[in-house]
Amino acid sequence: MRAICSVVKNATLRVDGEVISSIGKGMLVFCGFSQQDTETGIEKALKKVAGLRVMDDPDGKLNCSLADVEGEMLFVSNFTLYGDVQKGFRPSFTESMKYEPAEELYQYALKRIGEMGVKVKGGVFGGDMKIEALHDGPINIIIDSEAL
Repeated sequence: MRAICSVVKNATLRVDGEVISSIGKGMLVFCGFSQQDTETGIEKALKKVAGLRVMDDPDGKLNCSLADVEGEMLFVSNFTLYGDVQKGFRPSFTESMKYEPAEELYQYALKRIGEMGVKVKGGVFGGDMKIEALHDGPINIIIDSEAL
């Protein structure tokens, strides 16, 4: 699993012009799954995403988690995170997990993050999503389950 975690002041996700999910202060997380990912294999990465201490404490230091500041998470599937551009300019997505198993893993990840005490909202798996976000910082952290 690969995730890009961005601290935001707010974020809104729309499909066909309709608001599907919206959060206030928190994190916008794009996550993708590789052909090798499994539920047990991504557990450590999910704990990292849920527990990241990238929110300001009262002194303005990045010391707090989402739970500490009562923040929210918008968790969005994104198969393009496994795009490979080693050959040419058109990304290859052969390492991205196929649609059906990736959807199951996304739903599992969304559920697990909620079970870890994070107020989490999702996107529409495979949907043509339009996302507006006011990034804060900017603070962006990349988490890769293969590196943990």
